Amino acid sequence: MAPPGPLRSHTVGTLLGLLYTTGIRIGEACALNIEHFLPAERKLYIAEGKFRKSRWIVLSASTTCALQQYQDRRMGKGVNAPDSPLLLNHRRHRLCCFPMRQAFRQLLHECHIPWTRRDGPRIHHLRHTFAVHRLLAWYRDGEDVNARLPALATYMGHVNISSTQIYLQATAELLGEVDRRFHDHYLHHVASKGKPS
Repeated sequence: MAPPGPLRSHTVGTLLGLLYTTGIRIGEACALNIEHFLPAERKLYIAEGKFRKSRWIVLSASTTCALQQYQDRRMGKGVNAPDSPLLLNHRRHRLCCFPMRQAFRQLLHECHIPWTRRDGPRIHHLRHTFAVHRLLAWYRDGEDVNARLPALATYMGHVNISSTQIYLQATAELLGEVDRRFHDHYLHHVASKGKPS
């Protein structure tokens, strides 16, 4: 279960917020040390992700602030060396993935969101949500999504774009943006050329 005591809700909340806003893997989050968080630079260092790939990721101002608040709170626990875990369990040790998955399922239960071993949200789905929201933001900002995909793959720690594409599931919002962009392109580049001069 999640860490009990004063730090419990802050640990779970910080972890879930971090997974949602950065798209990092839960194992990567649990492996973070204090030295990996650079609040002044709004950066987080993933020392060893999947396939032993390390990378820097940029954090939003709100994520940096939330992580800084958590760090300030956890510093009173007396485990403050640079190589100490950033996220602590109730024994002041590094978080483990399995108890956090249990905590996530407990939250789903408390929110009356159905879950079974075969069906329902998983904590890893926050990574999917991050990828889809990033794509949606690029569509809304008028970015060249295809040109940005390699950056997203690198940010998420993938070896190639095809690994990232698995995370890019169609949603109603995303399809709406694709439809709007296609419609605008058609009006400005196809329909206008068909008009007689």
